[in-house]
Formats: sequence, C-alpha cells, structure tokens
Amino acid sequence: MAGVPLVRIHGVDEVRIDEVEKPRAGADDIVVRVAQCGICGSDLGYIGMGGLLGPGAPMPLGHELSGTVCEAGANVAGLRVGERIVVNPMGNDNRIGNSGPEGGFSPYLLVRGVAADPGCALKIPDAVDDELGALVEPLAVAMHGAGKAGLRPGDKAVIFGAGTIGLCLLLVLRHLGLRDIAVVDLSEQRLRAAEAMGGMPFNAAK
Repeated sequence: MAGVPLVRIHGVDEVRIDEVEKPRAGADDIVVRVAQCGICGSDLGYIGMGGLLGPGAPMPLGHELSGTVCEAGANVAGLRVGERIVVNPMGNDNRIGNSGPEGGFSPYLLVRGVAADPGCALKIPDAVDDELGALVEPLAVAMHGAGKAGLRPGDKAVIFGAGTIGLCLLLVLRHLGLRDIAVVDLSEQRLRAAEAMGGMPFNAAK
C-alpha cells in the first residue's frame, strides 16, 4: 500500500516528514482528507521539548484542522463521505496531535471511535471555508475559557497574549457584551490586530 507523509517529532527541535501507511477506517472510524491544519503554539512547545512520548517514540503533530470525510465505517451514523467537517482532537480521548498516534499534518487523518463519540467530528456549513474551519478548535478553546470565567456584559477584562487564542477570546468577550477589554502583548503587529477588533492594546515593554 502506498504511503502518505506525516509530520512527527523525533527529538528536541527535530521534526521530520515521515512516510507512513495510509490510514483505513475501522467500523467505528472515519478517515478525513485534510484541507487545512493550523500551527498551534503548543506544537512549538512540543517540538522544543522533544515531544511527549519519550525518546525513540515519534509524536505526530497537528490538531487544528478541517477537511472532508473520504471514508466512513459501517457503524458511523450522521456523517457521509464527501461532507466537510472539523475535528475535535480530544474527542474519544484520541489526543490527535497531542501525544496520540495520529496527527493532522498529513493528507489523510484517521479519527477513531466516531460511532461511539459523534462529537469527534462536526459538520461545517458551506459558508465556512476550510481556512476558517481550521480556526474552530482555537475558537472553541477561547469560548471554553470565557465560559469558565463567567463574564457578563459590563465586566472588564484583561487578555494576556494576542495570539490566535487571545484574539479569539477578544471576539468572544465582545460577543458577550464586554467593551472594556485590555489586550497585553509585546508584538505591535498583534496589538494592532487587537485594536482593530475592539480591544485596548497595551505593550508590556512600554
């Protein structure tokens, strides 16, 4: 069977594109043809520490992704071949790109146990393109954080870091009705983006 490329960590600051066997779906699984996969700050952290699996155990990367179902097991309900989806990397404890056996930096991704946990893969509407689809996972992280904080309209907030998660959190807080939101970072480029999105930029170096 022809192999497919998969990005994996092999050691501290050592990342390779390996050839692995093309995944096949079991009765409870799907295979996704990956369209877009984002680079998370945690990916860079994993690379800097040599992965999470220990020496001699390559760790696949990539967990912020969108794609199309290209194979579905017999027990999978609610998803059909050809449908566009986003993947919940932690669904069914798959840990995709987070110490599990699969990663999204590959043309094809096996998502295990979708029949038992339909939340592993969620359909996206046509109005959401593949690039925006890859941002669903970091947006979900921001929404979860906002929910944990229990913020309400009229509250004030400070966001430390204007990376993808921080800017997503800014969007979520404004959607919840907050208007006084300071955003702290060292990057003027990121702070300009935060200001354009309604945040009050604050450069900690100044």
